[in-house]
Amino acid sequence: MKRTAAVVLVVVLVAVGAFFVGGGRATKPAAAADAPSASSGVVVDGLGKVFGTPDVLRSVFGVSLRRDDVSTALQDANTLQNRVRGALKKSGVAGADLQTSNVNVSPSYDRKGRRNGYQVSETLTAKLRDLAKAGRAISDAVVAGGSAVVLQGVSFALEDNVALLAKARDAAYAAARAKAQRYAELSGRRLGEVQLVTEKAPAPQDLPRYMGFARTAQAGLSPVPIDPGTSQVSVSVTVRWALA
Repeated sequence: MKRTAAVVLVVVLVAVGAFFVGGGRATKPAAAADAPSASSGVVVDGLGKVFGTPDVLRSVFGVSLRRDDVSTALQDANTLQNRVRGALKKSGVAGADLQTSNVNVSPSYDRKGRRNGYQVSETLTAKLRDLAKAGRAISDAVVAGGSAVVLQGVSFALEDNVALLAKARDAAYAAARAKAQRYAELSGRRLGEVQLVTEKAPAPQDLPRYMGFARTAQAGLSPVPIDPGTSQVSVSVTVRWALA
């Protein structure tokens, strides 16, 4: 029992000595609270929009016809589509900008439900990059295909948008920083370093311009009027700043 009491007394003396050596204060590590935590900041969105002139016109040409047998129907449809394709190439459209987008072969029936032949439809999509000549190219292609050719529609696109995207990013970031700066002022803090940037760049949207031509194979058909207008390029960013 005396030995146990002696051990307890030694432990108490060591603890008291440590208290006086430390000046009566428990030692703490360097204040980590001074560094901004991941949650000590402001998160804002910024949107940048710029506009440019479309540089591509997509045109969709359809051939649709009916013949008594499937072989003749397919052969005649291919012949007409090749005429459309040839006219477009003659107008300067590159082969890489021509794409067969649909081929359909199906039986056709009369009003009494009896089979009376086969219906064949083919679709060709062309990218017209020379907009100054696009109207004439469309008209020539329709004339070349004849009465079975229909221009199903056109749409403008902006493919060369690298410079516009750069401007949209600048505008989006500037908008986000202006918001963050204002929130920092309202909260009595200073805007610190950027902790995170996330970009959302939506895919470029085609601008539809629909036209329909059926049975328009008259000689000397006037060029289709082409007005590209403007196309929007936008970038959205989310930025997180630390608050000091």
